[in-house]
Amino acid sequence: MDIPSGILWFYSCVSIVTLLLAVSRAQNEAEPPQPRFLNTPQNFTFHEGELARLECSLENLGTKKVIWRKSSDPNPLTIGRKTFVDDTRVMVEHIPLTPDWPLLIKQVRLDDEGQYECQVASRDRELRRYVNLIVLPGIKRKRVRPEIRITGHTYVEKSGSIRLICNATGEDHSPDDIDWFLNGQKLITDDANEVYIHKRVSLTDKTIYSSLEIKSADMSDAGIYVCRTSDLQIASARVDVLNGTRISDTNNVKRDGADPDHRYAKDSNRKGKYDSRVTAGNFASSLSPKGTILSWMVSFLSVLLWRHLQISGSIMQSVT
Repeated sequence: MDIPSGILWFYSCVSIVTLLLAVSRAQNEAEPPQPRFLNTPQNFTFHEGELARLECSLENLGTKKVIWRKSSDPNPLTIGRKTFVDDTRVMVEHIPLTPDWPLLIKQVRLDDEGQYECQVASRDRELRRYVNLIVLPGIKRKRVRPEIRITGHTYVEKSGSIRLICNATGEDHSPDDIDWFLNGQKLITDDANEVYIHKRVSLTDKTIYSSLEIKSADMSDAGIYVCRTSDLQIASARVDVLNGTRISDTNNVKRDGADPDHRYAKDSNRKGKYDSRVTAGNFASSLSPKGTILSWMVSFLSVLLWRHLQISGSIMQSVT
């Protein structure tokens, strides 16, 4: 039986529409969610010479890039974390796995004032957010004096871990880098020797932080540790590695009688009690190095006394 052409045409249209809907649904399910701006302030005011920070936060960014530019200039200031203008004052501060992509302008000037655009690199021109920067005339600020210091334990047990932290603050901005030295030799991260160096920079505090950790320290790790910044600030600390024998363990050994000197001291005390009952002759002979001479003198005097007593006895017998 022949099927009417109208019915065939109807079912063909239904099949095509169903197929298109299925394809569209599969594409929607496969596409990741679109980036979305989070609520952040849109107006920022700073004084001339301060560090200007323009906030911009997004979620669902994925592999797309964040672009900052000044609305009056079509050229980008930054793309991602890279700066595309010849101005060392401009940079993006982004911490991985966070939604924040703030634009930083160090030593902000009056001509930096204006409208800025935070945009996501996409065909959708709507993925952008405008913020306004207002720069007021500079005020006299108290200058921050550069400072550097090392903290951490300066005595560690052998096979323990040496942990030192170096903090360095700059006058106008944080130092660019920090190097570590031990007895004049530069240290670097070395997994084989269990030496680890980590660094972090805070542009807001104008401070760079660096931590040094040496695991399983031995006697060769003792000495003078120096941290030096790129602007030649220097701090040092002496670290001593103890040989691992605790004082309490030494005292226990002596209490257990394992120290031969300790036992000798007991014997000497006991001998002293006996020495208090010795004769004058034995006492003289026990002395050194003059004991022999004293013994001879005592013997000589004893002979003279005995001879004197003999003569006195003879005289008394003659008289009687």
